[in-house]
Amino acid sequence: MYANWKIDTILEILKEAGRIALAESSHLSPELKPDHSIVTAADRKIEEMLAAHFDRPGCGSYMIGEESVESKSEEELSRALQSSCCYIVDPIDGTAPYAIGLPVWGCSIGLMEHGVLTEGAIYQPVPDVACITCRGTVWVAKGLQTDAPEVLPLETVKLPWSPAYPLAISSKAAKKWQLKFKNQVFAWACCVGDYAAVLSGKMLGCFHAAKLWDIAGGFPLLKNVGFVLRYQDGSDFDFNIVRSGAFFLTPGERRWYHAKTIVIAPDEDIAEKIWNGITVAEEE
Repeated sequence: MYANWKIDTILEILKEAGRIALAESSHLSPELKPDHSIVTAADRKIEEMLAAHFDRPGCGSYMIGEESVESKSEEELSRALQSSCCYIVDPIDGTAPYAIGLPVWGCSIGLMEHGVLTEGAIYQPVPDVACITCRGTVWVAKGLQTDAPEVLPLETVKLPWSPAYPLAISSKAAKKWQLKFKNQVFAWACCVGDYAAVLSGKMLGCFHAAKLWDIAGGFPLLKNVGFVLRYQDGSDFDFNIVRSGAFFLTPGERRWYHAKTIVIAPDEDIAEKIWNGITVAEEE
């Protein structure tokens, strides 16, 4: 496993992704994709760069990325999902906030081995902070765009339950769900922003149903620092992506989507309190 995931290498790749995104941010021309999400030239350039590093089937390395997944055959995708080294990437998670200059967006990279999500990293170029797992430890890297970045073990902040602390929610939740708690909520359409805020103690927790590449970098981080990832029925997220059925992986309208909504919280008690304050609209 560790031959496929080295901190220095992943951080260098994230640094390059951030450099591209920052350089492109001054002359954006967003486009609307068929699913009504936004894409920019920066998304495509970063994914091409990530593919040059990760998408090398001849070397046993595969990649599933948001902007290139539609170009792959079913045979290629099947091999990737079953392989011992499959990188799941989102070149810019939060393209909508990126396009309007809201600095919560970032890059997400996850490693899946034989269908199991094992390692993850997220990077926000504007504050220039990355978080990355390695061998069960989570590290924070500050100043990647400088000549002397600082990499230290992450000191996670877990907030206690209080209406004073906000929650991050998905756009779908903001539009359709009934929320009965008093906490303020933020729906900024960016999982990387959600996870970074939760890990740093700026958010109490979050809840959403996203796509595979939205969660791949963040969920290993949250797991390794002890956050609860829980469904409404009380079951926990299964990191064996292929076996568990947590995502729709076969062709269809909902392909790559998380099958059910999940709550991310500091502990089981807070997860239950959050679920008790939500009425979820029927899953689409």
